[in-house]
Parts: sequence; structure tokens; C-alpha cells
Amino acid sequence: MKLWITYLRAIGAMFCWAITFVWYKIAYETYLPYEVVFLRLLLASILLFAIMVISRHWQKMDRKDLWRMMIVAFFEPFLYFNGEANGMQFVSSSLGSIIIATIPIFAAIGAWLLLKERLSIYVILGVIVSCLGVGIMSFGGGDLHATLKGIMFLALAIFGAVGYGLTVRPLTLKYSTLTIVAYQSFFGAIYFLPMFIYFEGNHFLHVTHSARGIYTIVAMSLFATIGAFALFTDVIRSLGVAKSNIFTNLIPVFTVVLAFIILGDPISLRTIVGLSLTLLGLVLSQYADLKKLKQRYVLGKAEK
Repeated sequence: MKLWITYLRAIGAMFCWAITFVWYKIAYETYLPYEVVFLRLLLASILLFAIMVISRHWQKMDRKDLWRMMIVAFFEPFLYFNGEANGMQFVSSSLGSIIIATIPIFAAIGAWLLLKERLSIYVILGVIVSCLGVGIMSFGGGDLHATLKGIMFLALAIFGAVGYGLTVRPLTLKYSTLTIVAYQSFFGAIYFLPMFIYFEGNHFLHVTHSARGIYTIVAMSLFATIGAFALFTDVIRSLGVAKSNIFTNLIPVFTVVLAFIILGDPISLRTIVGLSLTLLGLVLSQYADLKKLKQRYVLGKAEK
């Protein structure tokens, strides 16, 4: 896959996840958290398996890899969603975003230790600068209250996100993106089914369903579950875990920009500095590949 296409896929995945935060607010007007996540995963798995059957692109997965796929889905969406959704109830949004922004750091360490991915000085600096940028944006809120319970839940979310990248990476080298996301959504729906029934089943049976809420869940399923995970799986396959996860710091960047465009939220000088550092860190982390891409472009132009 061409490098610039990989970057476009990474940016596209982060945009899909960023706009999901807007859709959550709409969906929560009618439905509760476990209802939303279960329904979007269920819909995604049905659609993806139907596509594989109709297009005859069914890829048989080895039994041992099915177990690995179950572990992938357990890490994300199950652990990540439970950690983030519960943690943000006991931690301020500012501190929560700072904690979540450390995912690229732990992902880089995990990839280096377990997958033996080589980390250049540019990748290390890029991760640090990008996380610093997110931190500066978040500190602008001023509220940094937290409880131990909230921090522990967010640590669980980080563990889930890092575990997902480390466990899905070997599968990306063996199976198609369609196969991986289909099974991930299916097992994720199974994990959330008991929680959906126990905590919110009664609410789902008696709530007045709205077309607005249903359309939003469908959009989240298509863009955030299918689209974003499909794009990001390809990015992990091409760039590896460490260099892929730093793109997750684009999510708050997109969120700030979307909030400015859609909601008219102001952008302060502190936010601009944070955005700039986040983008600088991203460029630094990809410096070696960008340099090669430029050399290929210059060489191709010279040959013409």
C-alpha cells in the first residue's frame, strides 16, 4: 500500500472516531450507553458477514486465530469502552483526555517490548510532543479533579487500547481487514450482550424509540465501527503499532475543529498551541517515512 494512502486511511479513521463524540450526544437523548454500543456492534457484524457471503470473500479463520480474535475483541471494544465510559464519570474531561492521550506512549513501549518494533528517535520524540500538545489543550479547561476509581477505569481503557494493537497486529498480516473487523464486531456484541440485557434491557423494551436515535446508531455503526476500525486495521498492518497509535491524538484535534465549526465553540491561544504541538509530534513520528516519500517523489519527477 502506498504510504500516502496509509496516512489518508489513518486520518479518515480518526475523523470517524472524532465525529462519533457528537453522535453520542444525539443517541443518548433516547438510548443508554450499553444499548448504543451493543446495537452498533450487532449491526456491524450482520452487515459485514452479509457482505462476505454475498461477495464470496469469506475467509476461513483457523481455530487458534478465532481464540486470538476473541482476545482482540475483549481488549477493544469491550475493555476500552467499559474503561472509558465508566472512568469519565469520575474524572474531569480535561484530565480524562490527558490520560487517554498517553495511549501512544504505552503502545510504543508495548510494541517495542513484545513485537520488537524498532523505535527511532523521531518516533519517540513525536509521541512525547504529540501527547504534550493534547495535554496543553486539555489543561485549558482548568478542571483536573479525579477519583482513584476514575483513574483505574481509564487505566483499564488504556490497557484495552494497547492490548488491541498488540494482539491484532499479527492477525493483520494473515487475514483481510473485512474478516478481522467482522469477527471483532461479532465477539464484541457477544461480550456486551449480558450487560445490555442486565443493565438496560428493561429500558430498551419500554423506551419510546426514535428515528433520530436509530439513524444515529446506524451512522455510528457504519462510520465508527466498520469504517474507522477497517481503516485503522490497514494502518496497523502498514505502519505497525507504535507509529499507528500516535494518530489517535488527532481525535481531540478533529473534535476541537468540529466543535468550532458546528457548535461555534471558541478556540483559545492555548488550544492553538496544543493543536500545533500535536500535529508537530505526528509529523515527527512519521519523519523517516515522509523523507522516503519525498525522495521517491523527487526521483520520479527527475525520471520524467
